[in-house]
Amino acid sequence: MTDDRKSGIALIAGALGLIITMALHPMPVASLTPEQVVHLMRMSGIAHSIAMVSGLLLFLGACGLTRSIQAADRIAFAALVTFGFACIAVLIATAVSGFIMPGIMELMLRDAPANARQWQIVSAGIFQINQAFSRIYSVAASLAMILWSVSALRNGGFGRGVAIYGCIGAPVVVIAIAIGRLQLDVHGMAAVVVVQAVWFVLVGSQLRTRAASTE
Repeated sequence: MTDDRKSGIALIAGALGLIITMALHPMPVASLTPEQVVHLMRMSGIAHSIAMVSGLLLFLGACGLTRSIQAADRIAFAALVTFGFACIAVLIATAVSGFIMPGIMELMLRDAPANARQWQIVSAGIFQINQAFSRIYSVAASLAMILWSVSALRNGGFGRGVAIYGCIGAPVVVIAIAIGRLQLDVHGMAAVVVVQAVWFVLVGSQLRTRAASTE
């Protein structure tokens, strides 16, 4: 199996993993019973564990993609560095949302009802941390998509149509976040994931096809 084929498979698997993450991600609920809290913790842990593995797969695929399309202008390499920055951010965001927040909810459930307001303040603060790193990931990953796409338009490496999609879809995400039109709640993050996953799947498929044609 060639490096291009392995990289393509990693990109496709990672992108599909992110979609599965958003499909499994529990929706926020105003009030929960103890049984519902336990279920939410379990589902959140599963969903965000899948997200972590997916991020690893995407980075492995991104390394192969960069090696495959790199040129003297180093744009593809800049994309890889930017995407690595994004992966660090999403690792922190998923850890906060998938493991720290459920742990806080469990402690809140065990504490006296009179302390509920204090726990709500703590939860709100942790949510803002999650939102900050989610925004960093969404913007940085989108910038990486733009750089890879620009590199492909300049030097080749994958289809022009996919590169144009990356140069249009990714800036839309960045602008929507910058002007506050896209809030990164479950629905907003799902929109970001879909835009990025489509691009990764298309690029991964082309890498696999190119590898098959050379075998």
